[in-house]
Amino acid sequence: MEMILLFFCLTSVVITSVIVALELRGDKTLSKQSYKGEINTINFHGQQILAKDKNTNEQLRNRVFETLDRQLNQLGYVAKEPQLQFINRTLNSEHTELEELTPNELQTAFTAILRARESNEIAA
Repeated sequence: MEMILLFFCLTSVVITSVIVALELRGDKTLSKQSYKGEINTINFHGQQILAKDKNTNEQLRNRVFETLDRQLNQLGYVAKEPQLQFINRTLNSEHTELEELTPNELQTAFTAILRARESNEIAA
């Protein structure tokens, strides 16, 4: 019985040591990346974002807002003020810029645009 307990304790110590070693190795890797300047920000989940990912996210965000502008233009909201009025009516909000929209608000806005386009097609 004593041998089983001793074996169990030694196994636990070995497993814990391996986990600690892996964690320390990961911290060193992050420290090296930070030192090299590869990591420059943290997202809202607390995860590190590489500079190349940040650029990709910015490009994607720009494309989403370009698409939103194009869709609003097709509905007849060409100027900025009518576009904001449509968005604020849809979202019951007081935004002053389209770029202030959150991802959930963007999804709601695109859904409203699709509905408006469908109702215009039905009316025609």
